[in-house]
Parts: sequence; C-alpha cells; structure tokens
Amino acid sequence: MYDGVKAMIEAERNLAGASSGAPAAGGVVEAGPHLTDISQLTSMPVFPAGTKSLVSKYCTPEVFEANKGKMDSCGVPFEQMILSGC
Repeated sequence: MYDGVKAMIEAERNLAGASSGAPAAGGVVEAGPHLTDISQLTSMPVFPAGTKSLVSKYCTPEVFEANKGKMDSCGVPFEQMILSGC
C-alpha cells in the first residue's frame, strides 16, 4: 500500500509539472491563472493582448530585470509583489 501511495503522489507531481506554468521552450513565461508560485516567474511574463493588469503596463522587461531577485525592506520578493498581476 505504501508503494502504491508513493506512486500516486509521484504521478500527481508529474501531471502538475506538465501544467505548472513553467517556462515553455525559449524561456517564455505566459501570464495567467496557472502562475501560482514566484518560482515560476523566471523571466518577464508575456501578457495576452487586451490585458488590463497594471503590471503589464508598468513592469517592462527592463524593470523586471533590474528588480528580479530583490526584496523590499520587509523582505518581500519583487516576484511576489507582481505575481497577482501576472
């Protein structure tokens, strides 16, 4: 039974990894509800046409590159700050 449970957990992880929002070929991260963790924001997200998110308006690739990996004075990572807008 133990081995069966381990196999099911591994199968679920594999399925979740296939639709986790990880960068596609070429390192492109598409914005959308599949982004649930800051580790998925490995590069500037690409927003679909017509997006009304202010992140898509003000977070340019230059801003993203200049701030990725940085934290504010309270220890909140930049990626966490923009995740809800992505």
